[in-house]
Amino acid sequence: MRGDSLMKRTNLLALIATCTLPTSVLAADIEFVAKDSSLATKTCIAAASNNVSELKMNTRRGFDNNYRLLSETLSCNGLDINSFAHAFGASNTNALLNNRVSRKYRIDDNVDIIDISGSYPPLTGKVQVIVSGK
Repeated sequence: MRGDSLMKRTNLLALIATCTLPTSVLAADIEFVAKDSSLATKTCIAAASNNVSELKMNTRRGFDNNYRLLSETLSCNGLDINSFAHAFGASNTNALLNNRVSRKYRIDDNVDIIDISGSYPPLTGKVQVIVSGK
């Protein structure tokens, strides 16, 4: 009985942490700054800034409109493009990419593992992210 109560409390704390953390992180005004003027970097910025039309245009121009090729070959700050877009809460581009990229690069939003023992101060103000695509 006591174990069930502890388990319920732990699950409740995990749920609260999961629901509140992304809101505080996304409260910051994020500015993406291109490290170079390459199409790869522009594509990464389009994905992370939730710009679906620019992402589609860059995929046509640089990747023969092949999203699997895009996911296999493009790296954005060391991450695959779908993970990079997801990290910045770009839900529209993430939905587009999830339906088109290779299976190993798809993001499952139903599972979040968060270290609730750590302290995460909320990001506020303007945050610059230097973006490099390769």
